[in-house]
Amino acid sequence: MNSPTVLRRLRPLAILALSLALVVGAASCSSDKNSSSDNTSQESSSTTALTPYQTTYATAKGSTLTVLSELPKSVVTTPPSSTSSSSSTTAPKVPAIPRNGLNSAGVKKTTEGYEFTNPTYYKNPLVVVVLENQGEYMKVLLTARPNHTTGWIKADDVTIAATEFRMELDLSTYHLKVFKGPEVFIETDVVIGKDATPTPLGRFFVTEKIKNSSDTGVYGAWILPTNGYSEVLDTFDGGLPQVAFHGTNQPELVGTKASNGCVRMPNNVVSKLAEAIPAGTPIDVFPTTPDSWSTTSTGSNSSIKP
Repeated sequence: MNSPTVLRRLRPLAILALSLALVVGAASCSSDKNSSSDNTSQESSSTTALTPYQTTYATAKGSTLTVLSELPKSVVTTPPSSTSSSSSTTAPKVPAIPRNGLNSAGVKKTTEGYEFTNPTYYKNPLVVVVLENQGEYMKVLLTARPNHTTGWIKADDVTIAATEFRMELDLSTYHLKVFKGPEVFIETDVVIGKDATPTPLGRFFVTEKIKNSSDTGVYGAWILPTNGYSEVLDTFDGGLPQVAFHGTNQPELVGTKASNGCVRMPNNVVSKLAEAIPAGTPIDVFPTTPDSWSTTSTGSNSSIKP
């Protein structure tokens, strides 16, 4: 997040200003119109039987997607579910996004929850990750702050699919692993947020993908914005402080804390990743190395270096 030229053009983290841009702040960006789909994804009107490695995501059908903070009391869930929305248990240091008076790049707060515009600012389909499918309603993970906020959508308003890809980031070693099923698809060292602007912890997902016209800018070849926001910055360059995974024009910084919260990786890695994963791919950010890493198998082309 340096070059004023690219920031003006993309504002992934900060493009919100006057034009509803889906910004990438403290570490952020957005995605491309022709997102490649995972060949393991399956679209249907209801959740298909999932393997242990699959994550279900939903794509909005209409021009807007209405999200309820509270499930209607008349709806009975099986098994019983918490009917209200949830969010990070950490006390927020910055105000909520969206909120009244803040231009939130295609999402606004309503009396009953939220309303998201479809397609996104970058003309990509609006995607959310499904946590529960209760038939008429689905509990989903949202692009909102506090991070990890959830809500309820009507099943008829979306189509659903599943992916076997998932991303896991260990902040203690600056190392990212991307899995396809049980095997490592790609792994690489990355740049993470500085101590003053840390990369947020927890479960997130890739909201969309955007291919840059050149890989020489500060965001590199691709930007993969997430549904997470900085937990210390309220805005970035006049826009939203949205966290993103993206390329870089400073590969020498890989393996350090140098960003405003975004995760930077070598351009050859982000290009391979962007061409393979769909929007809706889950991301887990850990403070230390997950125990599971010692038992996972490694794919033949998993290790890609700068």
